[in-house]
Amino acid sequence: MRKYLFLSLAAIVAVSLVSCEKEVDDRESDELLRLQAYMSIHYPNVEPTESGLYYIIENEGEGASPAEGDYLLFDYTGQNLDDYVFETTIQNTAYLHDLFSSKTHYTPKYDEYKSETASMIKGLEEGFSYLKEGGVARFIMPSSLAYGGRRYKELYPYSSIIFDIELKKVVSDPEAYEQQLIEEYIAENYPELAIEDILIDGIYFLETSTIEGEDEEDLPEPIEEDDTVELDYTGSFLDGWVFDTSIIEVAQENEIYESGRDYLPIDVTVGGTGYIEGFSLALQNSTTLSTIKVIIPSQFAYGVDGSSTIQPYTPLIFEITIHSKTTPDDDGSIE
Repeated sequence: MRKYLFLSLAAIVAVSLVSCEKEVDDRESDELLRLQAYMSIHYPNVEPTESGLYYIIENEGEGASPAEGDYLLFDYTGQNLDDYVFETTIQNTAYLHDLFSSKTHYTPKYDEYKSETASMIKGLEEGFSYLKEGGVARFIMPSSLAYGGRRYKELYPYSSIIFDIELKKVVSDPEAYEQQLIEEYIAENYPELAIEDILIDGIYFLETSTIEGEDEEDLPEPIEEDDTVELDYTGSFLDGWVFDTSIIEVAQENEIYESGRDYLPIDVTVGGTGYIEGFSLALQNSTTLSTIKVIIPSQFAYGVDGSSTIQPYTPLIFEITIHSKTTPDDDGSIE
């Protein structure tokens, strides 16, 4: 009896798997039929590549061609076949399609091309191979080259999508490119400063000033490793866009205020964990009762991976107001 029961359950599972596979196949088939119908109406003379990608080149470009391991700087707008725009790097486009958010940094995407760690979808990866630096194109692709059977933002599974692309720059050496951006920023905004004079322990010190303490007797004190420093900060990119701050007025002014967050000074232990290394490097070359403005290269911030809001190889500007410090005793306690 148990044998027959086992066989019956196995049969049910097998039928279920076949049904699931058929459903997936049907959804993909329906998607491809709709994509073909769309192309026959809008681009009847465009044929797909072997993978199924359709590409329409407006301007091939005249610069370098992308190669494996390069970083690509590009603007894009993504939409489905019903003209619904789900994502864009362009602020005016976001406004036009009711996507704008003051908490989104509208700037070209910076992404690695064709490497083991690259996260670029297959359709874009192939599409960029037909462009050079400065190129403009439209890539139309089935879900198998994009987000497949998973939901992405407001897109349904098995959605064919369209990307309008402008390839702004091909970067073969991202570290050198980052350094170029830092030096250009300093030359434009602080022409009186010499790089070799403001570079200390890998951090660029742009401005330093003294603030008053609570008591007249309070004097600036040097900051050393293991000191715990109370400070306020504002972080921004080289283009001035503020991505984080501990100061409520700054958050409100830059429209990044979060109602559930406490805007208070933070404690950073020099040489400790929990904050980017650049904080420690900046603090140990500063004093209490001071305000500093520094550039922290990505090497001491979010590095080659970036974060959810910070792209790879991104130098950061921090304005830091250092209030006070506590120093550990020899036994490890805090004075």
